Amino acid sequence: MYGNLVTEWLENPLINKNDAEGASYQAVGRAEMHEQRSTWESYVFKPLKTDTVAINSYLNQLFTSSKYMEERLEVLRKTTQHFEETLLSESQFDEDSLKWIIAGILGSDGITDAKRTALTDFASNKTVLKELADVLNMRMRNLDTWSWGVEGTPVEQRRQLNGRYRFYHDEDLLQTIFLRYIGCEWSAQFKASLKKFAESPKTWIHPKPAMTKDEVAQWSGCDHALRTAGTDQCVQHKHARIWMNDVFLEQLQTSADETPRAYDDDGCDDDSDDGSDVKTKSPQRIIQKVLRLLETDIIMKTRLSEDVTVVRSDFKWFGPSLPHSTMFTVLKYYGVSDRWIGFFKKALEAPMQFVNDGPDAPVQVRKRGTPISGPLSDMLAESVLFCLDFAFNQRTNGAFLWRLHDDIWFWGDKSTCETGWNVMTEFAELMGLDFAEDKTGSVQIAADGSQSTSTSSVLPAGDVVWGFLKLDAKSGRFVINQNQVDKHIKELRLQLSSCKCVFDWIQAWNIYATRFFTTNFGRPANCFGRAHVDEILETFEKIQKQLFTNEGDSVTSVIKKMLSDRFGIQDIPEGYIYFPSAIGGLEVQNPFIGPNLVRESLPASPQVYMDRFFRNEAEAYQKAKETFESQALKSGHKVKDPVDFLTFEEYTRYREFKSAELGEAFDLLMGEPVPEYLNLPVFKARRLRHDLSGPYYRWILQLYATEMVRRFGGLDIVQPGLLPMGMVTMFKKSRFQWRD
Repeated sequence: MYGNLVTEWLENPLINKNDAEGASYQAVGRAEMHEQRSTWESYVFKPLKTDTVAINSYLNQLFTSSKYMEERLEVLRKTTQHFEETLLSESQFDEDSLKWIIAGILGSDGITDAKRTALTDFASNKTVLKELADVLNMRMRNLDTWSWGVEGTPVEQRRQLNGRYRFYHDEDLLQTIFLRYIGCEWSAQFKASLKKFAESPKTWIHPKPAMTKDEVAQWSGCDHALRTAGTDQCVQHKHARIWMNDVFLEQLQTSADETPRAYDDDGCDDDSDDGSDVKTKSPQRIIQKVLRLLETDIIMKTRLSEDVTVVRSDFKWFGPSLPHSTMFTVLKYYGVSDRWIGFFKKALEAPMQFVNDGPDAPVQVRKRGTPISGPLSDMLAESVLFCLDFAFNQRTNGAFLWRLHDDIWFWGDKSTCETGWNVMTEFAELMGLDFAEDKTGSVQIAADGSQSTSTSSVLPAGDVVWGFLKLDAKSGRFVINQNQVDKHIKELRLQLSSCKCVFDWIQAWNIYATRFFTTNFGRPANCFGRAHVDEILETFEKIQKQLFTNEGDSVTSVIKKMLSDRFGIQDIPEGYIYFPSAIGGLEVQNPFIGPNLVRESLPASPQVYMDRFFRNEAEAYQKAKETFESQALKSGHKVKDPVDFLTFEEYTRYREFKSAELGEAFDLLMGEPVPEYLNLPVFKARRLRHDLSGPYYRWILQLYATEMVRRFGGLDIVQPGLLPMGMVTMFKKSRFQWRD
C-alpha cells in the first residue's frame, strides 16, 4: 500500500490537469490574485518622491536635540564610513563565507528546486567555491559598474495560507549570492551601530519613578527595612530586557554569518524553534511573547485599578510601498556614501518579468519598494523604521514601541497612546507610508471591567486583532474571532478538495488545519488561562464538523475511506494514520492533543497570580514595617508615630520599579505551561525511540500502541530502511503548493 501511495503521489500533480474545472481554474486564477497583483504593480512600478528636505529636517530635530546626541550621531557616521572602507579594501569571498551564504539561501523559501540542487552541489565542491569566490571578489572590486543586465529577472506570484500573495524573485545564482552577502554584512553593521547608539547614556529615554525629594528621602530612610526589587527583578526592567533582546531591530542580523528566519506573515509556527534564547529567534515565537506580555500587563494594570489603552497597527503593503527616496535620505543621514547609495539604487531597480505571463511578457523596472524578505531588504527597511522607534521613545518619554518589522503594538494610559499615535501618523505621512486599515485599531479597557464608553478623536478606530485572536474590550481577554475561522474553513475545504493524492491531502491537513490554525489561535500561556485552551478545543471541534459534514466523519474516517476506495485496503488501524512516517505511519497531525497536553497545567483563572501578589505584598509591607520599628527602638530612637515609616499607599506607589512581588507575579503570568508527559507502563522496560519520546507521541502511544503492537508485532510498522523515506521527505519539501 505504501508503494501505491508513493506512486499515486508522483504521478498526480496537485491539481489534476485533466480535470476541466481544475484546468480552467488554474488558467484564470482567483479574483483576489489579480487584484493583489494589480495593487502590487501600482506601487512597485510607479515611483513616489517624498520630501527629502522635510525628512532631513525631521531627522535633525530627532538626532541633534542635544550636544551629546550630536556626538553619538557623529560616532554612528564614522562607524559607517569605516565599515565601507573595510568592505571594499579586502577580498570578501572565500570558501568559508560562501558556505554560510549558501546555507542562508537554502534556508529561505523563495528558491527553486533546480537552484537548491545547484547550491547544494556548490557547497560540497572546493574547486567550484574557489572559482565562485574569484568571480564575486572581482564584482566587489568593480562595484561601481555592477548591474542587473537588460534581461528581466523572473518574478512568480504565490499564494500564502493567510490569503495574501507574495512575489518571489528568481535572479541568477551569482547575483543571489552577491546581494545576500552584501545584505548580511550591512545588516549586521547597522544592528551593531544602531544598538550602540540606543544603549548610549542620554540617548534612549528609560522611565524612572517620578519621586519627589521628600519621597526619595523617606525611601532612603526606610531602606534598611525595605526588601524592594533589585534592578533585574522589577517589572519595568523585565519589559526593557524583553524589548532589547527580542524586539529591538529583531529583523536585522546579529552577525553576518547568522542564518535568520525570514519574517513569515503566513502565521505558521516554526517547529524547529524550541523557544530558547538563541540568536535567531523565530518571528512567530517573538510575536507570541509580545501577545503574552500585553495580556499580562492588562491583567496587572486593571487589578491595580488602571485603565489600559491598546493600539495595534501595520503598514499597508510595506515592502512594495517603501519609497526609494525615503530610504536613501535616511541612509545618507547615517553617513552612507553616495557610492553605496548608488549601488543600493541599482540593486533595487531590478528589471522584472512575470513568469505567469509567458516568455513574451514585458520587462518592467522596480521604482518603489524592496524585494520580498532578504537581508538587504531588511536592512533598508529597518534603517528607516529605526527612526520611528527613536521618535516614539523621545516623544512619549520612554514608552515601549513593540515593533516587529512593520507589525506595531503599544499600550498604556490613554494620553501616552494618543501621543504615540500622533508620532506614528506624522512619521507615516513624511516617509510616504500608509496604515493597513484591517490591521489597525485601538481598544480601551476599563479597570472596573465595564464596557468602556471612553472614546478618542486621536486613536484609530477598528479592532485590535492578530491571527484569529481579537482583543475583547470588556473582559480584556483575547478571544478567537470565529468569523475569521469560518473563512479559513472554506479555504481549507477548497485546498483539501484540490488534492488528488493521499500524501498531498495529509500535507495540506497538517500544515493548514493543524499548524496554521494552532499558531493563529495563540500559544497557551498562564496569562490566557484554561479558558483559552477550552476555546481552542471547541473551535477545532467546530472545524472538523464543518469540514466533514457526513454524520460521524472525522479526519481518520476520511483517510480510511480514501485508502479503501483507491487501494482496496480495509480495516486500517487508526495508529497507522497517526504514527510518524519514520516508522512507516502516515504522520497525520492531531490538533486536539497539543491543547490537551497543557490544559491541566494552566490556572482556571490567571487572576490567581494577582490574588497571590496582593497577599504577598501585604505580608512584605507588614514585615518591613515591623523591622523598621524594632530597629528604631533598638537604636534608642522613639517612634513618634507609625507614619515615620511609609504608609501602605506610599509603599505601593512605585510598584513597577520597586516591587519584587509584582515582578514575581509578572513572571508567573508570562509563563507557558509544560506539556504533560504521560506514563506508559507497558513500554517502561523499553527505551522509546526518539520519534516517539516526546509528549505528543506519548499521547498517541497511549491511544493506539496496544492495537499497533498486536497488529504489527511492535511499534515499527515496517522494517527500518524498507521505505523510500528520503525521497518522500525531499518531495514533501519541494513539490507541495497551495491552489491559487
